[in-house]
Amino acid sequence: MNTLAKRVHNIAPDAVRLHFEGGDTVTLAMRSAEFFQESFQAEGVDGDTDTTFRLVTDGEDDPLLAARQTASGWEIVGEVRDVEAA
Repeated sequence: MNTLAKRVHNIAPDAVRLHFEGGDTVTLAMRSAEFFQESFQAEGVDGDTDTTFRLVTDGEDDPLLAARQTASGWEIVGEVRDVEAA
């Protein structure tokens, strides 16, 4: 299991703060977080912008990636490098 995905799963449904590779951060109110064997999927909302984010990974060696919902679909935000309780 991906360590960062496991941390999100353990914190949810409480809010999580994600730190991205580029130095950006976002705090999400988590709606869901679940594993499907080694794969992980989660969804949360940034309360400041009311933007929905999805988090996914395919397994232990794959990075935890985040995308945000836009008017034209989903836009990749980047790789999550750290997760903490907000």
